[in-house]
Parts: sequence; structure tokens; C-alpha cells
Amino acid sequence: MKLKDKVVTFVICLIIITFYFVINIYKDNYNNEVKHIYNIYINGDVIGAITNEDELYNIINEKQSSIKEKYHVDNVYPPENLKIVENYAYNTNTSSIDDIYAKIEKLQDFTILGYEVTFSAYEGTNSSGEDDDTDNSHEAFSIYILDKKVLEDALNDFILPFVDDESYQNYLKGTQKTLDEIGTIYEKLDILEDITIRQKYISINEKIYEKSDELTRDLLFGFDYDEKSYTVKEGDTIASIAKANKLNNKEFLIANPEYTSENALLTIGDKVNITLINPEISFSTVVLEMAETEETYGTVIERDSSKSSSYEEIKFPGVTGLSLQTKRYNVVNGETMSDVELIGTPTVIREKIDRIVVKGKQQESTGWGQQTETYIGSGWIWPTEVPYTVTSNYEWRWGKMHNGMDISGTPADSHIIAANDGVVVEVNTSCKSYAGSHLSDRCGHGYGNYVVINHGNNIYTLYGHLLQNVLVKVGDTVSMGDYLGFMGNSGSTTGRHLHFGYSIGDPINGGTFRDPWELYRK
Repeated sequence: MKLKDKVVTFVICLIIITFYFVINIYKDNYNNEVKHIYNIYINGDVIGAITNEDELYNIINEKQSSIKEKYHVDNVYPPENLKIVENYAYNTNTSSIDDIYAKIEKLQDFTILGYEVTFSAYEGTNSSGEDDDTDNSHEAFSIYILDKKVLEDALNDFILPFVDDESYQNYLKGTQKTLDEIGTIYEKLDILEDITIRQKYISINEKIYEKSDELTRDLLFGFDYDEKSYTVKEGDTIASIAKANKLNNKEFLIANPEYTSENALLTIGDKVNITLINPEISFSTVVLEMAETEETYGTVIERDSSKSSSYEEIKFPGVTGLSLQTKRYNVVNGETMSDVELIGTPTVIREKIDRIVVKGKQQESTGWGQQTETYIGSGWIWPTEVPYTVTSNYEWRWGKMHNGMDISGTPADSHIIAANDGVVVEVNTSCKSYAGSHLSDRCGHGYGNYVVINHGNNIYTLYGHLLQNVLVKVGDTVSMGDYLGFMGNSGSTTGRHLHFGYSIGDPINGGTFRDPWELYRK
């Protein structure tokens, strides 16, 4: 064969071979056309691809029947952080549905469709420091439900222990009567946190509330509460059980709403709830109240030098004053806030008349620390102007002892008064006052600006939360009724008030606090 023929033959063969490969490549691509696939990602990492998205949902539903039965739902869904991306590709290997399901089950939790309920952060009162107050501050938090009615019922049941049922129903219906006699009405009821609800796929390992009573208990006692009960024994009262378990009477009634009064009778053998309430949310009640205010009488000492120093006789027993006053105040989770607003002028029902005590000649004293005359029950006057309201007593509050009496509801810029004769031994004026509730200021041990008086016999009184312009200084001798300063809102407070403390020993440096009512009820 000639060279020319050979070349022609080679070229023809090359063309045929090239054409063959082109045809086969085209054939392969033709036979391997674009595939419709779904790439599966978890936390951004691809775990495979499938050709049918519905099959994935179906196999999850089929294999997770126990979840559907437990939560009474029709569908179980992939994890929330699973992402399905639709795509088109050539020559892409796909996984079987069973393989993808197994990977998902190993890596993440399945979900069901429900609602995430978020409560905003709230700054309540602060329980740290010397002047113990309610501690119901919290950060924002979320809970999960499947039915909005669970939340609605739980919030309603949370409110009920804090309100009078008849007044509450009248408030809801708009049928409250005008306050023209002794009693109370609700002006406003409100949950202080902002509540937002959004639909969401919820992991089955989250706490999901299906029953309202369970959610109510957690909101009232705290998410990590340890429920405690007590069996009623002979001689028990609500007051005695509450005190023995670091509760006050109101807290006991909130935890046991079946008892409507602290004087309610208990049945021997009954179990009562003595769990400390620790609400996760804050229910506020603005109350308008018309009530009688009692004004304690003072004691006038008359000296009879012809009698011995031990002689004492009551010449006149004294009469407490009584007035009718309308006031507005705020109650949060059963705790009355300190700043009470007086409405109108009080109506005097009975004028107070001081007790008159005749005593023998004055004993000599070698100093206030060794004073021999006893003052307890023989001449204490009220430490504020009138009218006033006692918003909190010497009692357990939220598991901590409130070591004094909170007094509010006096006229603006009212005086704070020395409850008896004595010597000023401590004064603090370094703290600023605030316009409203301020709970993080631990200035002055939480008492803010304060005065401490030594009355002799190791008896002391403390006057806290004053304005800075205190009228006395350390070393001053004061008489019963002298002005010490002005009611303020310094330190850690929920509003303008006086914290009045009574102690055996210096109250700032290790003294033992006592109930201030002991000074007036003897």
C-alpha cells in the first residue's frame, strides 16, 4: 500500500475512533441525565443526599410512633438544625432513606411542632445584704407548650392564690363597686414580664408542658423546686407551721390556696405544702383600699419625788387613735411594695390619748450603756408621722428573715421620729435617694442613710432609708419625739419608706433583732 493510502486510511480510522468516543460520551450523558436530589445537612455538615424528601418525613413518622403517642401529635419532624437543600446534579451518588434516617437518629433529636413562650427579664427586689427583701429577679427564659390553652390556664391559676376570688371575678366582669366604705378594689392586674409566643419545632428532649397544673407549679415555686409537705399535728396553727418552716402567713396561704384565712382551722393528719414559693414571673396588683389606721399612743412620765425610784403606777392607761384612710399600693407576688400613696385626708374616728405613768424619783445613771431604767413597754412612740401603713412586719419573707418593720404611706417629706430617749451612736449619710424602686444599691448595708440610737440597757433602734439631710449626728442626746431626719428611698428599696429596726445590741455590728411591735404591745 502506498504511503498516501496509508495516511488516508489512518485519518479515516482516527475519525471513526473519535466519532465513536464522542457518540459514547454523548450516550453516557444522555443516559445519565440531570438528577433531582436533596442534600441533607446537620449543623452545616452534609450527611448525604436523597431523591425523595417526602420519604424522609414518612420514615421518621413511621419509626417514631412512640413520640406521637407520648405527646398526642400526628407528626414527628427532623431535628430543627437539619437543613434540606434541593439541587440538580449529574453522576451524584445518593443514600438510601434508611441510611440517612440512621445518621439523623444518631446525631440529633427529632422534633414536634409546638410553641416557644419567652418571658422577658425582670428586676425584682434584691434579697442580698442586711435589709432582706423579696428576691424575684430573673433573666429572660423560655418554656415550651403544644397548646396555647395550657399557657392561658396556667397563668390564670398562677394568679388565683394572690387575689381574692370574688374581687377578681368582679374586676374581670367590670362589676366592682365604688370604694365608699372599708374594703378593697383592684385597679389593675398585670403580669410584669413581656410574653412572646412563636411557633417552633421543639426537640423532644426539651421540657414540654402538656398540662397547665404542672406549669403553674413550676411558675409559682421555681423550675428547680423541691416540694416539701408537713402533716398537721395537734395544736398546730397556720402561723406556727409557717414560722417553723421559714414562711410568713401569706406565703403559707399562697402555697395552700384551699385555706382562705390565716385563722382557718387545720385538721390533724392533713398534709400541707410548706415549699417556699419562688415565683418565676411577677404578678402585680394595684390595690385601692379604705382601711382603719391605728395610731399608737405615747407615754407621759410624771415624777413623784416622794416615792422611791422603783415606784411606778399607771395613772391613765392610754387610748390608741383611729382614723379612716384611703390608700393606693402595689402588691407583687403577694408582697406589698413600700411606696404607698395616700388618697385624700384621713377621717379621724378616735383621737389618741397618751398613757400617763407616775414614777418615783429618777435613778442616777453612769452612762447610756449602763442605764438602769427599763424602757420596754413604758414609753415608746411611733417613729413616723401619721397616717401611715405598715407594709411589712418582722417576719420571714421568701425564706429570709426581714429584721424590722417597713412603714410607708406618710405625707411627702415627713419626719422620722425618735421612738424614745437615747444617744445617737451611728449615722450614715453617704447614700443617694431614688425616685422609685431601686434594688441593687447596697449602700449603708442596704439600709441607705440611717440613724442608730442607744436607749440604754443594750436596747437599740435603727431608722433606715432616710434622705441624706439627717438632722442628728453621733453623740447627740435625743428625747422621745425628736426629729431625726426625713423618710426617703435610699439603699435597697421598693419605694419610699422607713425601715424601723429594734435590737438587743448594736444592729449594725452583731446585735440580735427583735420584733418592733414588742415595744408597743406591752
